[in-house]
Amino acid sequence: MAGEKYIVAAAENSIQISVRNILNPCGYVFLGNCSDAISLMRLIRSYNPDFIVVDANMHMRELRHTLETIDDELLCTCVILGDYKDVELVSIMEKSKSLVFCPKTLNREVLLHTVDMANINFKRIADLNKKLREMTENYETRKAVERAKWILIQRDGISENEAYERMRKKSMDSRLSMKSIADAIIFTHELGNK
Repeated sequence: MAGEKYIVAAAENSIQISVRNILNPCGYVFLGNCSDAISLMRLIRSYNPDFIVVDANMHMRELRHTLETIDDELLCTCVILGDYKDVELVSIMEKSKSLVFCPKTLNREVLLHTVDMANINFKRIADLNKKLREMTENYETRKAVERAKWILIQRDGISENEAYERMRKKSMDSRLSMKSIADAIIFTHELGNK
């Protein structure tokens, strides 16, 4: 999966160099490096990397917050270099969608395999997250349209089809979504009932 862009975050310069020496010859594109969590977040927001490689030996409190933000917003895949026995690291990983672990004693094959699998899984999770968001939006739209239809039926004494067609025509004429029209009907109805 070469060609993907990455950032390295490590307190030690030797780790940054080792990671680059493994990934660059395989076609991965190096975007930048840093040694603290705040700079890492800035680099991620500026460059939009496909993945980052982070040394767990950085200041853990700041790093934890940055990793949680990356995971919550699904900004990119995060490969964490660390020790299996690090309890705090394990607790972060247990709740994560986009963080993966790689043992800190860098091994070329293990790092490359971890990066490849992490990127594949991240794309899958991002796609599922997008579909879930779309399904939720569709459900909310349907719910609002149904409620607005019944408000029109009760208020104006029209059929369900007429209520729907009235909302659809208003949506097309005003170039607003059906959800916006439905929300306006619901809002007006609730305002009138107060």
